[in-house]
Amino acid sequence: MSGKSLAFARRAALWAAAATVPLAGAVAQTAGVPAQRGPNPPRFHRIKVGDVEVTTLLDGGMGGTNEGIRNFFPDARPEEIAPLRDQAFAIPQGLHQPVGAYVINTGRNLAMIDCGGHSSFIPTTGGTLEALRASGYSPEQVDTVLLTHIHPEHALGLSYDGTTRNFPNAEIVVTQIDHQFWTDPAMESRVPQGQRFIEAARRAIRPYGGRIRTTEMREGLEVIPGVFMDPAPGHTPGHVSFRLTSQNQTILIWGDIAHQMLIQLARPRWRVGVDVDSAMGVQSRLRTLDMVSQEKILIGGVHVPWPGFGRVVKDGEGYVYAPRPAQFG
Repeated sequence: MSGKSLAFARRAALWAAAATVPLAGAVAQTAGVPAQRGPNPPRFHRIKVGDVEVTTLLDGGMGGTNEGIRNFFPDARPEEIAPLRDQAFAIPQGLHQPVGAYVINTGRNLAMIDCGGHSSFIPTTGGTLEALRASGYSPEQVDTVLLTHIHPEHALGLSYDGTTRNFPNAEIVVTQIDHQFWTDPAMESRVPQGQRFIEAARRAIRPYGGRIRTTEMREGLEVIPGVFMDPAPGHTPGHVSFRLTSQNQTILIWGDIAHQMLIQLARPRWRVGVDVDSAMGVQSRLRTLDMVSQEKILIGGVHVPWPGFGRVVKDGEGYVYAPRPAQFG
């Protein structure tokens, strides 16, 4: 056997041996190579919008089952949604989406827009407080929490046990109509997700009592200095977004205008089965997407892909999401 043939044979033997090493579980470590580092640390990403510092926090993620897709998108035909799912990194189990929260430091207020969930409700959520601390802030420093609505992955960060205030010095701001929707027993039959969601919403806000400020739902309402409400009812009756402008730069941060960014921007007229009023939800989505695409403003959202900032661009009958490059800082 020639030298080249012998070398090739040795390499082939090594490749064959390597192919038998199991990929799952512990990985055999070569001497001198550092060990793998495991899960990501708490994640945050910070930008400036004019004079205002905006930080996004990754709370975790959530998903559903393949059987639930039909209920979530009742207008979707399997042959139409399948290619969109493929483009959106489909996983065998079903739909999936991130969960995030936002911190706004205006110099006058340190406010949060939504505050994540908790593992007691969705096991893969609950990282907001840890990410907040990693970003350099403490929960005690937060003076205001602005709620887009009181769904568990948006509000359970307020209190995990229904007794402890995770933001002990914060005022909670929510529309009166959304607060009533989740606290009035007469409204319970209108909640599509049922009693489990109702109990979680009430647990989240229970410890804050007199620290809750309910507001009217009105376009342009200034909820804290420099931050304005943008109503988007349908997902819940009091669902809203928040707009901030500083030095001619604007960002709109929404709650659930879209859960599945690639799918819902491509098909914005598809109803969402978990909306309280799905037709109104479509109207709010179309109005919001049209506004942010025409104005070319920055957007953020609780289920916007990490690191949670980008723009919406009109594309035929739908839209596409253009993420803001993280290297812009």
